[in-house]
Amino acid sequence: MAASGETKPKKSYNKGGGNSKGGGGGYKGGKGKFDNKKRKDPFEDLSPANKKRALKAQRQSFRPHAETVIAAKELWNKLRLKGNTQAETEKMMVELMTLLTGKFNKVALQHDASRVVQAAVQFGNKGQRKIIVRELCEEGSVSELAKSQYAHFVVLKMIKCCVKDDESMRKIVKGFKGQMVKLAVHAVGARVVEFLFANFPTKITTKLKLEFYGNRFGLFNDGDLSNATSNPTIHTIVKLQPEGKDAALESLLKIINKGIEKGLYSFAYFQQLICEYMTASPPTEIRSLCSSLVDHSIHLLSTRAGSRVVAECAAYGTPKDRKRILKSLKGYTRSSLFHSDAYIALLRILDVTDDTVNVQKALLAELQVLPEEKKKMNVLGEDVSEGRNKDKNRSPLLDLVLSDTGSKLFLLLLMDEGSRKKYFDPNEMEVLRANPTIKQGDEEVPTSKKNANTRRMELLKYMQTLLTDCCKQHADQMLLSRCGCKVLREVYITFSSKELSDAIVEACDNGDDDDEDMGEYLSVFEHPVGQVSIKNLIICDSDDKSEGDKNMTLTSALYTKYEGTLVDDIGSSNRGAFVLAAMIDSDSSGAVMKEIVEGKKEIKERIKQCKDASKPCAGFEALIKGLK
Repeated sequence: MAASGETKPKKSYNKGGGNSKGGGGGYKGGKGKFDNKKRKDPFEDLSPANKKRALKAQRQSFRPHAETVIAAKELWNKLRLKGNTQAETEKMMVELMTLLTGKFNKVALQHDASRVVQAAVQFGNKGQRKIIVRELCEEGSVSELAKSQYAHFVVLKMIKCCVKDDESMRKIVKGFKGQMVKLAVHAVGARVVEFLFANFPTKITTKLKLEFYGNRFGLFNDGDLSNATSNPTIHTIVKLQPEGKDAALESLLKIINKGIEKGLYSFAYFQQLICEYMTASPPTEIRSLCSSLVDHSIHLLSTRAGSRVVAECAAYGTPKDRKRILKSLKGYTRSSLFHSDAYIALLRILDVTDDTVNVQKALLAELQVLPEEKKKMNVLGEDVSEGRNKDKNRSPLLDLVLSDTGSKLFLLLLMDEGSRKKYFDPNEMEVLRANPTIKQGDEEVPTSKKNANTRRMELLKYMQTLLTDCCKQHADQMLLSRCGCKVLREVYITFSSKELSDAIVEACDNGDDDDEDMGEYLSVFEHPVGQVSIKNLIICDSDDKSEGDKNMTLTSALYTKYEGTLVDDIGSSNRGAFVLAAMIDSDSSGAVMKEIVEGKKEIKERIKQCKDASKPCAGFEALIKGLK
């Protein structure tokens, strides 16, 4: 023991295991610092490529079920080959199920093993698929898989492959119960929600959709709502439980706001929720939401619900909101008019926007020129595109006029609000309702200041020359089109001229070119659509026109063209006889009546021939009746 007052010597530790000068084992002498240069690298002797593979294998060895996953991936590489026979596929699936049963949930979460589980779902038989679905949905958490960047593909594959299996579908739906609101606003989970609603029957997903309207309807629903309707909306909910409207709207608004933050505009279910909210909310609430949506108008036009959202934003938004909508849609006018749903949004924008000059520049100017056609080249570098635009004299409006949705644009401009019911169905009329108003203070104020007819005439004037030229140049095609003949009729009424009447008469000589190519010529007066088009145009000729106007009528032009041969050229068929009957009613001079009376005997003979051959003769009978 050391004497008192003496200092106890400090112990000297050699952390490196060597002497204090040189050290050893990777540590520098006495300082306790690790020397990386003296540490042995286990992969030192490997090439860079092999070293990379070895490091990867080392990392994978620490994952759950590492050996099982390696073996399963080897099987997957063989299973996915297209040349496998059914027997080989069944054998490999048995081996794969033996490896993964009880481990599907954890394996699916691994980025390199998720595709193995997808293959098991795809190539497995009905029984094997049920085992996987039960393990993932009942024993695991399918909602957590749906949020995973890689595992959500397993859920998508499950939904796709189990569409015809009611038991599996119900298990999948049960696995999502109570989680729909979180999934609907999750960046990855939204894809699963979209695919689920698109593929599963609405009757099975009813309870899941009810969760969007709040716990009152989703978790504490007694079954009345899910039994009352297979596709619930906020309108059906309010109808059955009016007291729950405010709670449902509040729940929808929370989902919408979160979805807007995540940029979920292109998802159909999200567009449907916005549409339901907008159609059930007062105009002031719609306007407050508009500013968050209008910049993404082009993404919303993919569905009918999204198009309705854009239409409501145009109706109740501010002038600034409408300007932003026009900016978003610039360059997409033509493609939107051909779209089965998007066209209605464009019609509403044209219908309510006061700044018609901006509408002309942003939307209508695109229709003034032929669209550029993308060239298709073969291996020799030759242009093999079909080239619809090779005819440079072709009107840029023709394709729109002949289409069901595109023609609605011109009908909207040619007709006032009171006459639209003639060409627009009830759903379209609901969107195009007149005079939208918003409450400011204690009074209702129109959202558009300019008179509706004034807006319409300003836009029509911009399109007038091109539209009338299209009718004159392509009257033959428009007469034989169910959509084109409507536009031709309204142009004839609005911008009647001798040139247009002459162009229509000239088109009557062309007939149906398609039937002519097959060796059978079909006159316009015998064509099922053409004769109705001509008859409706003739009916438009009123008797109260001035003497100068009478010379511009189609009746007058037809009589001048076919004078002396009316019965032989126009009335040679039963359908053509309807045209002659209309000419008699619209001709105030009596010249048409006089000529047909002279051929009355021949007409009666045709009626007898038709009856003997059991052919229709209603047109000839109507013509005889018109002579009386």
